Amino acid sequence: MDQGNNSREATLENAKLEGVADRVEVRDGDMRKLPFPNASMDAVIANLAIHNISNREGRREAIAEIVRVLKPGGQVALMDFKHVGQYAEDLKEDGFADARASGPIFWIFPPVRVARGRKT
Repeated sequence: MDQGNNSREATLENAKLEGVADRVEVRDGDMRKLPFPNASMDAVIANLAIHNISNREGRREAIAEIVRVLKPGGQVALMDFKHVGQYAEDLKEDGFADARASGPIFWIFPPVRVARGRKT
């Protein structure tokens, strides 16, 4: 569920203003059941989103879906202000040897951290 009063229309308008509308597609869905085939993405980015899933099991499902849709060599960056260490742990459990969580980034409020990794 969107927590920021964003909308499909606003996202597409921003893409148009930035001159990238022809390369942007907006799809709505549950991040625990991504509507994409296995190994179909070069990169996955989640910005202040996964924490909205209220339980650990659901957040773990979202990470597993990210892993599922990433191509070998694909990269992930998950920025959030809660649970970021768990995201990095989950990525490691799923075979991302280089998965790590950053320290706090204070130029954003609330301060955030980023879990990143590359699928082997």
